[in-house]
Amino acid sequence: MAKAGGVQQSPIEPARPNVIDDRPSWWFAIVPNRGTLAAAMILLGGWVGVRLLWPDSNPRYLFIAAIACLVAQFVRDLLITFLYRYRATSTHATSTVGIFARSRSEIAHSRVQHVRVTQTLLQRLLRCGSIELSAADGLPVTWAWVDNPERLAAVLQELIDRVNSTSDGTDSSPSHRFTASPAQATPSMKTPDFKTLGLVGGIGAGKSAVASILADMNYLVLDADKDAKAALDRPDVRGFLIGWWGSQIVGADGKVDRKRVGAIVFANPEERRKLEALVHPIVRADRSLLIDIARREGRAGVVIDAPLLFEAGSDADCDAVLFVDAPYEQRLRRVLGRGWTAEELDRREAAQMPLDEKRRRSSAVIRNDADLAALRERVHAALRTL
Repeated sequence: MAKAGGVQQSPIEPARPNVIDDRPSWWFAIVPNRGTLAAAMILLGGWVGVRLLWPDSNPRYLFIAAIACLVAQFVRDLLITFLYRYRATSTHATSTVGIFARSRSEIAHSRVQHVRVTQTLLQRLLRCGSIELSAADGLPVTWAWVDNPERLAAVLQELIDRVNSTSDGTDSSPSHRFTASPAQATPSMKTPDFKTLGLVGGIGAGKSAVASILADMNYLVLDADKDAKAALDRPDVRGFLIGWWGSQIVGADGKVDRKRVGAIVFANPEERRKLEALVHPIVRADRSLLIDIARREGRAGVVIDAPLLFEAGSDADCDAVLFVDAPYEQRLRRVLGRGWTAEELDRREAAQMPLDEKRRRSSAVIRNDADLAALRERVHAALRTL
């Protein structure tokens, strides 16, 4: 299993969001190790030999001892699968063991020199293996007996490459998501009342129009929907989705077919939560970097336009949340222009937090039932109340 003498030992778990949160494969508990298997075979061989030499005898204790060896090892390894936990954030990889006395081996992505996957013949057949992250100045962190080790290694390599790219002075975030004018690019310009605003509302309520108004007021708008869709096209994320739902979720162009994924996750809340647990940490890690850049470059603030702001817990990152409100009939007319039906609107909204609850948890409500000039004035009024 993972080595306990890693770079750091600490009983405290990191507070960073997890991109990977895994444990040893169930195969680890099912497949006996060589020592236990040899002992069981010797005991069973002795039982067979005694039966052949002395047919009237029945040394049950040898047979029972052989089975006890296998059961004891299964219970031990089953316990280990629960004691070990493998995690990777946007900056570190860890291997944790223990419940009451917990030990953690940790390595920073910026220090990783090698990512190595090792598999025995049996592990290749079972699609399991071990991943080792090593650095020149410390002991390696090993994830042993993980499922799909090549896929996990690809995710880790992506995280490592991103950290190294950022540390080299390269902005690893998509360029179209942040554009600064020369005046805004002055490092010394800092807005003392920089605000992080969340933007929520019903489908078709006009959140994009409000976001555009805020962008004109020198706010950086982060579109969580677009960022989540972009995350689906990452090779590591695509690998996870294919492992979960099969190759049918990939279109003819080799990219993830979002409609097929949508059909799966909107029909099954458990599958939707699984997808969100994979994508949300990636989006939030990118978002944190962009918020830091916007703050340094003198923006008035950032706007997180996220339909699942509350569900994802991103409201905790906001100074205030704006709720965009509009009558159902207006919202329905807007989504009909997208080719939706009333049933599709209702189905998608039923998969989210109720609008009344979002409205109650928001800091201000912006009514969008008139023209753009009225909406602009209402946005300014809402900001003044903050």
